[in-house]
Amino acid sequence: MSSASSSQRCILAVGNTGNGKSFTATIFGAQNVKIGHTTKSETQTITVYDIKGGFYIDTPGLDDSDEDKNDDETVRLIYLKMVEKGIRNLTTILWFVMPDARAKGSYKRQARFIESLAKYHIGKNVWDNTIIVTKGDRIENGPRDAANEIREHNDNLLSNTGEFNILLYESLLPTNVYVQMELTSERLNTFGVFKESEPERILAKYESLIEGHLENPVCLNLRKVKCSKCSEETDPRLASLKCHTEIELIHPATEDVHRGNVIKIHPSSNYRKHSDYYVEATTRQEFDDSPQAWTVRAFSFGGVNPTRSVFVPGYWKCCGNNDANSSGCKQVYHCCERDYQSSGCQKIFDECKHNYGGTPCLTICKDCKERSDTVGCKEKCKDCNNDNPHNTKGCTHISHNFPN
Repeated sequence: MSSASSSQRCILAVGNTGNGKSFTATIFGAQNVKIGHTTKSETQTITVYDIKGGFYIDTPGLDDSDEDKNDDETVRLIYLKMVEKGIRNLTTILWFVMPDARAKGSYKRQARFIESLAKYHIGKNVWDNTIIVTKGDRIENGPRDAANEIREHNDNLLSNTGEFNILLYESLLPTNVYVQMELTSERLNTFGVFKESEPERILAKYESLIEGHLENPVCLNLRKVKCSKCSEETDPRLASLKCHTEIELIHPATEDVHRGNVIKIHPSSNYRKHSDYYVEATTRQEFDDSPQAWTVRAFSFGGVNPTRSVFVPGYWKCCGNNDANSSGCKQVYHCCERDYQSSGCQKIFDECKHNYGGTPCLTICKDCKERSDTVGCKEKCKDCNNDNPHNTKGCTHISHNFPN
């Protein structure tokens, strides 16, 4: 199958299984369409059929998904299929519904998907190209109400939306009033009843409703944007369903430290002291050379040698100072008795003043060196603890955070 061009008709069928999407594909000329009993996997298959002048996209029902494939994934797969087939413009959206007052939630989910088709087509109202196809003999406002609600009750948005209520004649019971009256096909058609054996009449009705759509298609306008929480970088409608949960700032690794640089100090003050001991005062006997002593020696013919006592004052051995009470000849520190010009005897940290080797007083981040109780320097996913969330795939089925 070749890629779609802007001049081709491209019809997208949206709605729950059993509402007539596949049957309508045959009305537009699709071949080999499976109608009626299908397997569960077949009802969840997105099929692009060749039709005259373009394509018909038959999609799974958004409420048909099983536990492993939710509505969001179904929507994503529809977009991926259109990208795969080169489809960038949609001429008509056929929204197949059934009259059911309980289906409001289903209608809103389907309406949001239809709205998303024109997400980046600025100024385009996707509802101008939408036909609400009701399976039954009456049309109710449920789908319109749901579409208006998601657009804040702007009723004018659906003013150009077409409506087609269709009931197949072959599905009616013999007791049905339309069967009992034996009306002509033309008359039946005015009541929304069409014969499966007359597909040309159904096609004519569709053609009248989609007139002008080809000239004013809905453009998908794919964009490539980056999620702010994970590595996903694509059109938001094509993004995988998993993202990272809340991102928090952390300090990835911490260490216990002291504040400041290691310096050496003397913890106590200095004072003056002598570095050696004090020699006490003494007396000594020495040769007496006085005249009297020589006279004694002469008369004793040298038998007597007089001496005299001499006083020797005390002194400090380090400096020779005789004052026993002097303050000392040099300055030293009380803590280590080292000279006051010597380097410190104790290592401390200059900011916290704690001793080097003591118990650390502060916990900081190894990366940014800030306190561990400050705002973190690195991002981490709270759910999977991945510390590089912006460059890794998501971990949890939550919404991405794509810029508008």
